[in-house]
Amino acid sequence: MSEIPLTNIDAVLNPIESARGLPNEHYTSDSVFEEEKQAVLFNNWSAIGFGKDIPEAGDAKPTNFVGMPLLMVRDNNGSINVFQNTCRHRGMILVQEPTKIIGAIRCPYHSWCYKLSGELCATPMVGGPEKNTHEAI
Repeated sequence: MSEIPLTNIDAVLNPIESARGLPNEHYTSDSVFEEEKQAVLFNNWSAIGFGKDIPEAGDAKPTNFVGMPLLMVRDNNGSINVFQNTCRHRGMILVQEPTKIIGAIRCPYHSWCYKLSGELCATPMVGGPEKNTHEAI
């Protein structure tokens, strides 16, 4: 919860003759921003791009949504998928710039690979030399 007292916010709801805007802290407080991200942005649909940004199968466009790296991808069936643009292994950014994906999305760090749907599909040597599987994954 933010540190801004609700009494400072109540004036917004007063009749127009006595109403005041939100207190300055509301626009500068990191805690208020975090609350608003959770309550308004992350619990609702938000526009982050357009289908025309990725017109063909394999087209990928990275974007950032209030600090969260996302990747828009058009799959081979023409569907648009959006998922976090980070590898689940070590958090490396998967795609830096708009590009055409041929085959799979490969993490530049340890070469973990993802389908155009965002599904993990390859984990080279995750179980040791020449072992591409591990029971924990």
